[in-house]
Amino acid sequence: MYLHIGKDCVINDKNIIGIFNLDYIGNTREYKALYKRLIEERKIEKSPEKQEKTLILTKDKNKEKAYLTNIGVYTIAKRFI
Repeated sequence: MYLHIGKDCVINDKNIIGIFNLDYIGNTREYKALYKRLIEERKIEKSPEKQEKTLILTKDKNKEKAYLTNIGVYTIAKRFI
């Protein structure tokens, strides 16, 4: 099944590793290191909106990718179920 995460972006829900609320993890050392690595490796897709609320990590055939979206974690979780 596929999950709509905002704008024109749809991802396969079988590839999702985790869905994280940026209000809780946004200022952590681990998130900053992960974000920096994903930017350097060009493995991150950003929402065109400035206010990003959620980080979604995916992995498909050993390829890691992350998505930042302005849709909240709880809304995405409702769509996921």
